[in-house]
Amino acid sequence: MPKESKPKKKKEKSQSIEVDSQAIRTLRTLNNEEAFHFYEAIGKSTGQSAMSLHEFLEKVESVKLESLAFHLERKDFKNWIANTLKDPKLARKIELVPTKHKNQLRTKIRATIKAHLEELEATSIIQVEEPMTVTI
Repeated sequence: MPKESKPKKKKEKSQSIEVDSQAIRTLRTLNNEEAFHFYEAIGKSTGQSAMSLHEFLEKVESVKLESLAFHLERKDFKNWIANTLKDPKLARKIELVPTKHKNQLRTKIRATIKAHLEELEATSIIQVEEPMTVTI
């Protein structure tokens, strides 16, 4: 009499993905309390705020130059990036933007943030070839 064969169990593949937690933290959307609120001077709000680094980049393109100079000189950008977005690398880069050439502030801030965003986005892309479950 032949032996009954038991159905073979499929071996499940275990996959691990390395995700750059720094990139996820920096690229996340913030709540209103954590957002960056732009001012032209102490007590003089522009009425604009940024709830993410992408939105911050958009606002840098449109807020008055006086607002950019005000925040850069007070190290507000550096402090927000370091303390709220928890990105010391970008905070150091922003701190190095010179404030003496006010007409170049927008260009330098924009280029610094744009380059950093591209770097972060490159490290945070996940490609999955098979269905899988992700737990955080």
